[in-house]
Amino acid sequence: MVVREVAVVGVELGWAATLHRLWSSVTVITARDQLADLVLPPLLTEPGVLAVWGLRHDPAGGISAYRWAGLPLRQEDRAEAEKIAARELPVAPIGPELESLRAQGARQVLSARLDVPGAEAGSMLVVAGADADLPRLQACLAQIVDVTREAIRRLLAGRTEDEQQMRDALLAEASLQMDAVLDTTQTMHRAARMAVPAIAEGCLVYVLEDDKLLLRSAVHVDMRRLDTALANPAYAACLSDLASRAVAGNAERVHSGDTDSAGTRTIHPQLLRARGRVLGVLLFLFDRGDDRIPPPDFLRDLAYRAALAIDNGELYEQRRRDVVTMQQHLLPSRLPVVPGIAIAASYAVGDRVTEVGGDFYDVVTRTDGVVAALVGDVCGRGPEAAALTGMARHTLGTLLTEGVSPARALGRLNTGLRRDGSWRFVTAGVAMLRPAAKGLAVQWNSAGHPAPIVLRRGRSAQAARGGGIPLGVLPQATIGRSRLLLAPGDALLMFTDGLTEARDADGVMFDHAALWQALDRLRDAPVETLVHELSQASAIFGGAVADDIAVLAVRAEEHHDG
Repeated sequence: MVVREVAVVGVELGWAATLHRLWSSVTVITARDQLADLVLPPLLTEPGVLAVWGLRHDPAGGISAYRWAGLPLRQEDRAEAEKIAARELPVAPIGPELESLRAQGARQVLSARLDVPGAEAGSMLVVAGADADLPRLQACLAQIVDVTREAIRRLLAGRTEDEQQMRDALLAEASLQMDAVLDTTQTMHRAARMAVPAIAEGCLVYVLEDDKLLLRSAVHVDMRRLDTALANPAYAACLSDLASRAVAGNAERVHSGDTDSAGTRTIHPQLLRARGRVLGVLLFLFDRGDDRIPPPDFLRDLAYRAALAIDNGELYEQRRRDVVTMQQHLLPSRLPVVPGIAIAASYAVGDRVTEVGGDFYDVVTRTDGVVAALVGDVCGRGPEAAALTGMARHTLGTLLTEGVSPARALGRLNTGLRRDGSWRFVTAGVAMLRPAAKGLAVQWNSAGHPAPIVLRRGRSAQAARGGGIPLGVLPQATIGRSRLLLAPGDALLMFTDGLTEARDADGVMFDHAALWQALDRLRDAPVETLVHELSQASAIFGGAVADDIAVLAVRAEEHHDG
């Protein structure tokens, strides 16, 4: 009797150590497939156990995996094992269907169901002989099931955490990608591209324009298949109707059942809503099982970020249009037509600018036939700079028209700036153009403005002399003066620093070499072509118009005897 008690105690202690090892291993399991090697073999150490089988049930009611320790679960025995698991009887006798097992001493099958919310269900079967201690085996099996459930819960929690981290990373990357541009067309395309293939097999962007939903972007892992599907009027109308229902408040996930012409099993609409305004709809196209479709909250968050980026782009574009409109009001509506002088001007608003700038130009004529061409730049941007820009252009234009000399006109503007206490300074240049026997006589007056460039026939472009100090800095204006003669066909190019200070990716400025190359190419072009293509060349060189660019060109025309 004493010997038997010692043996039982030894068995109990051995099983306790096994359970301790199993519970300790739960924390290091990284995949469900590892569980079979962990939890099935320990039961084989129990007396009378011939085999331990594990079955994993798929959502459709079938078996997705078979695992075993001890006697293998043969192909011809699997159907019977599934029946035993389905009956969910704690103990079932080995029937004639498993005669091969009976021949090896098997008499009973113990079974236990394994259910964990959010994971595939499973069953564990223990094949035991006649000498097995069934109550003990049932207790051991229940303990193994507890260990397995906890391991699956941990795996599920870890997978959920990993998926959440991945979704958070995708949302962050999506925001960065979509916020990197302020062009709504690019933003809509990027929103669709960010969803495919990481989130869905396809993504369509519908945008409300004049109360109509229009498809503006469509991306799919198989674009040929999607293009073919969208070419089908019935299918295209079905998607458009789904987007319209979403706008009307019926944004529900749709299961297509059989695979449709786009290979889509599930379509999930999400409203593009930002700042209380519905902008359109995202349609996510899924060709995967429901368990692999991201949760609605994630799709809603992605749609919100896309909507916010699109709305920011629309606000920026509207702001840009307002800036361009306001800027035009600060410039002359048209330039005068002067016999013997060809005149043209160009103004480009900076691409990333959402405030009115301070660049200006004008051309006025005096009663004695002298023409004054002026260009200037007010420091800074915004309403105050715009007001100062208008004041500076009108002040100089009015004084020069009335016959005031350029030096006095610039001096009067300097006095006004100092009197008003403005911290902003103004650079300005005035070219007085007088007919001469051999062309145009030019008197250049500069208050810290970039020197003009002279383009002569058959010769390389050259910078003229600048000089002076910006207006508003000193109590008395300091004006730089120079003279030159434009022969027939020669041109004088006046501009603001936005033209020359455009930089390429390496930080090289446009006026280092590219400006002069462009001028050599455009030297004999009409002045209208000259000013527009020069501004465009500067923008292309810098990748965008970072600052406003004002360019004014005058050319001495050929004299033709009547």
